[in-house]
Amino acid sequence: MLSFRLAELHPIVVHFPIALLITSVALDIAGVMLRRAGLTTAATWCLVLGVPGAFAALFSGWLSERDVQLALAGDIFHLHKVFAVLTTGSFSLLLLLRLLWLLPAILGWARCTWPRTEVALALVDKRLHLLLPALYIKSLPRLVVALYLLASVVSLVLLALTGYLGGAMVYDHGVGQPLH
Repeated sequence: MLSFRLAELHPIVVHFPIALLITSVALDIAGVMLRRAGLTTAATWCLVLGVPGAFAALFSGWLSERDVQLALAGDIFHLHKVFAVLTTGSFSLLLLLRLLWLLPAILGWARCTWPRTEVALALVDKRLHLLLPALYIKSLPRLVVALYLLASVVSLVLLALTGYLGGAMVYDHGVGQPLH
């Protein structure tokens, strides 16, 4: 009979958000370089799906802690955990910024989709326009875009370090072996 250990869940979960987050940054860079809004829209969807996936990967990693031989990894496990939290936090911040920039468009979409909420959403939209008028500029300033892309690349570096340390624990130190 096949048995399932919680430690086996983490390597199953991590690959999907890794692929989505890498793709999100690549699409953003391509979208800016090629001036294609469709690519940045696809990047947004990858980020929207990748960040919750990163939280699932983080959670599955915490669940698997008590089911593996952590002593084999020494300090690598702690570093992996720290980088995983930093990576998830940095991509979450990118998603928050992206959704903030898109908030006027999201409100416009919601007003059209749910006509009963139009009056309330129009009021929210008006207040948002007063509080954050920069959100209503058609195109973001180049410096803002450059800083966002730089933060994206830094997040990718954190993601790569997290993955490298996870791989080192499994392949170099045998952390994924079951407890006896």
